[in-house]
Amino acid sequence: AEPALEAPEQASFARAGADIASLKAFMKSWNLGLVVVRNATTRDAPDKQQPFNLRVPGGVQTVTGAGQVYDIAHFQVVQGDQVRGYGGTSTPQAGRRVLSRWLNDLAALRFNKPHPTGPAGSVPIAADGSIAVFVPAQRALSWQVNAPNGDPVVRERYWLNLQPGEIRACDGCHGATPSNQNGQGLATNTPLALRELLTWFGSTQDAMFAGGFQP
Repeated sequence: AEPALEAPEQASFARAGADIASLKAFMKSWNLGLVVVRNATTRDAPDKQQPFNLRVPGGVQTVTGAGQVYDIAHFQVVQGDQVRGYGGTSTPQAGRRVLSRWLNDLAALRFNKPHPTGPAGSVPIAADGSIAVFVPAQRALSWQVNAPNGDPVVRERYWLNLQPGEIRACDGCHGATPSNQNGQGLATNTPLALRELLTWFGSTQDAMFAGGFQP
């Protein structure tokens, strides 16, 4: 069974006036999952193979006091698409290959809060470092955090997947075990990005479904 959401994520739902069970049922009907990060600037203390002094412009930062500080503004999702190989669309040969492509699942794109200033397949990182994004379920996924100009800063090392209706939340990118790069423990902030996504979704869903956009 999926573990219950922890207190910070539950608080985001409460502040947005959203019901967890109802959202999970909705996501199951659309074959979606939801990824939540409380603070993408916090990283596990031993994890020094990628940039670890991270800052959201105008927002939170987690820096050690030594080394370059990297600004992060976007969270960009990659999905594994099964694509025909040779032959083109007119005479495709048998078999498919998995290619990594920026998030293009129609339901995920429809229900994520628009981010026109970000790179393809991305959502904004909120001022508190938090992230919330609908993703296709049962699909190989990876992601990266990007600088304001769209350049990648920190990349996920693995392919992951979510089940329909699953909400996967973490305290940070490669979170504290038990402390982050500043010697601090787990991030406990109520993720602003989740509250903003739920509030936006709740305020627009009537308009979305008015045109018959149903699973």
